[in-house]
Amino acid sequence: MAKEILKLRKEHVNFKKLLDMLDAQLDLLRQAEDPDYQLMTDIIYYLIEYADTSHHPREEAIFSLLLERDPNLEQDVAEITRQHNTIAESGARFHEKLESIINGESEIMQLQEIEAPGRLCITTLRAHMDKEEKGLFMLAEQLLNNDDWKKINVKMRPKSDPLFSTNVDERFLSLCRQLGQAACKNTHDRK
Repeated sequence: MAKEILKLRKEHVNFKKLLDMLDAQLDLLRQAEDPDYQLMTDIIYYLIEYADTSHHPREEAIFSLLLERDPNLEQDVAEITRQHNTIAESGARFHEKLESIINGESEIMQLQEIEAPGRLCITTLRAHMDKEEKGLFMLAEQLLNNDDWKKINVKMRPKSDPLFSTNVDERFLSLCRQLGQAACKNTHDRK
């Protein structure tokens, strides 16, 4: 069965929570209030650290096998792969801008220099996840068999999620608290 698709869908739910938080911080910026730049940086860093290095490669392994089952999906799979690259590049650029603000390396940036790339990241990632969920995920559940899922699991050893797990990475404890996760409390209490 497609437990991997279920896991990817759960991760999308988690990513959407983070995008909601990022959106709220950008709203503060738009209202001439002080956003939490560290929070925004942590969100983008997580998306770079986890989504771009673990989540997207797992999806691509699934989509590669899906393409073997239905070669007519070549254009869709190629588009998703292009989007993964675009998401990674725009996230890295936005992260650099945020880091430069936090480190005091940059003069005060114009609103649009922060808001526009942030909103672009949010919009792009949301549309991307919707496209995957309404298209390729559903097809993978229908077309891939148990042997395919075994191949995927052997090929892709997912790394532990550094935020949405019981062992939250120290880098993400503050972000975890903002999310109100019980996992944070458990992790923090053990230290």
